[in-house]
Amino acid sequence: MDDAAVPDRTGFSREVIAAAAATAVGAVVLVPAFGADSLPTGALYLIGWPALGLVAAVLLDRDPASRLGRSLVALALVPVPLVVLAFVSPDPDGVWGRLGSLARSVDVVIVLLALAVIGWAVGYAPDRMSRRRLTWVALASSAVAAAVFASSLVAGDRTTGLVTTLALIGLAGLLLRLETAAEFRPVEEPLLDVLVVLVAVLVGVATGLGVRATAGRLGLPQPEASGVFTAVLVAALVWPAAQWLRRVVLERRYGTGTLSAQAVAAVTAQLRPDTDPRVLLGRAEAMIAAASGHPEVRLVIGPDDVEAPAGWVEHPLVVGGERAGTLALRPRHPEGPEPRQQRVIVQLLPTVALMTRAVGLAVEAEQARRDVARERDAERSRILGDLHDGLGPTLAGMSMRVQAEVRRRPTPLLTSLASELADARDDLRGVVSGLTPTALDGTGLVEALERLVDTFHGDGSRVVLDLHVADEPSAEVGVAAYRSVAEGVTNALRHGRADQVVVEVRSSRGTGVLVDVRDDGAGGPVVPGVGLTSLRRRAELLGGCLIVEPGDPRGVHLRVELPDGSAA
Repeated sequence: MDDAAVPDRTGFSREVIAAAAATAVGAVVLVPAFGADSLPTGALYLIGWPALGLVAAVLLDRDPASRLGRSLVALALVPVPLVVLAFVSPDPDGVWGRLGSLARSVDVVIVLLALAVIGWAVGYAPDRMSRRRLTWVALASSAVAAAVFASSLVAGDRTTGLVTTLALIGLAGLLLRLETAAEFRPVEEPLLDVLVVLVAVLVGVATGLGVRATAGRLGLPQPEASGVFTAVLVAALVWPAAQWLRRVVLERRYGTGTLSAQAVAAVTAQLRPDTDPRVLLGRAEAMIAAASGHPEVRLVIGPDDVEAPAGWVEHPLVVGGERAGTLALRPRHPEGPEPRQQRVIVQLLPTVALMTRAVGLAVEAEQARRDVARERDAERSRILGDLHDGLGPTLAGMSMRVQAEVRRRPTPLLTSLASELADARDDLRGVVSGLTPTALDGTGLVEALERLVDTFHGDGSRVVLDLHVADEPSAEVGVAAYRSVAEGVTNALRHGRADQVVVEVRSSRGTGVLVDVRDDGAGGPVVPGVGLTSLRRRAELLGGCLIVEPGDPRGVHLRVELPDGSAA
């Protein structure tokens, strides 16, 4: 606590001394009454008023400007004018008899005026806690007024005086509690507690009365004892159910108050490259809403401040001195969350910050993988340019010169060299196609794959294409799928000498992209070359995998699984 916020006091203030003096005066004038054989009825009406002075002293010590404290100082002096009036008005029954008559005649009026003064002193404030304080004062004042008035109607003088004194003392204790407490529960919550007790008691009593009546009709011995025993037993059995109902009602308002280890593990276990971070954040938001009782929760990753809607409450999420994100909550009440909810949120913040940081790291890792894939594509494009603009024309020129020489002077060596140069040019075109599938430029994956498969039909082999692309994948994933099909079909036809190749490509939001290439070729052990090794690395960079295994019953089965890269 800041030292400047603590008043520098070397003694009691004048207000506290005045309150103590008023309490003493109000009590001293009643001292002679204690010398009688029994406490006079008039004094019994008045001995509760000085208790308000004690409360005034405590309140004025906390805040010398307290309006309620100053009002209670005046109320503590209520016995003084009545005692003085009794002394100056002779009565055959003596001073205390006269005081009793005065107290009986003005008791209800003085209590009502005192309650009105207390209500005015407490005052109305627009904030939530002040309204609740005033509500409790109003309820307590109504109870005091009802008790004093009812007692004056149906009870004797001494009973009415005792009720007045006990009501004033109870009111003084409640005022002290209300003015010194920093927070209050909603009024309906204590009423819920009372309702829970009443339900258990009423069910037990009703069951006990039923058992007592039944035992009496049947002539069983001691029906009263049976009824009492049944009532107590049933109330004890109903009590846990009533408490459970109370807990359900409070959890709906305030939440469960905790994040279970199983719930946190359920979120963090989904931190995989193919998991959408928005899904993880949505699950974490639902957990926090259930734990804190807020109707709406938002988790935002990143160090920047968030502009939440009006009425929302923001909490920065810090891990290791660095801001990992922001937790924004919409409270049910326009003045903010209840103090109980605020404490729950403060307890949950470290765990929520760690979860947010974990999801943030997963997002950063996914972005890094995509950056690497883009860099590899850029490097492949550079290599493509070098091959296309450098080696390609060189091979074309050499091939043209050799073919011209073959036409002039054909020899076996020149004919073989011309064929090898033609094959080299075909291989170069295949390498270029593998480096960058230009068929994807300006078109979708489905059309690009159909064109690719058409290029393989000229060699007499049969390629069957089965496409189920519901959502177009991202550029990186589309390139990887295209290259997987090209490599799988090329290997099956050239190296496996397959008669038939079946290509299946599936793509949908949430499930990712699946490429299956099956052939009926020679099969056998597959030694990954440059093409398969490159495909495996690319798939891993995108968070997927490549599997090559013997086919059934023969051939080779190539399977590539890529994460969901569909456009958001």
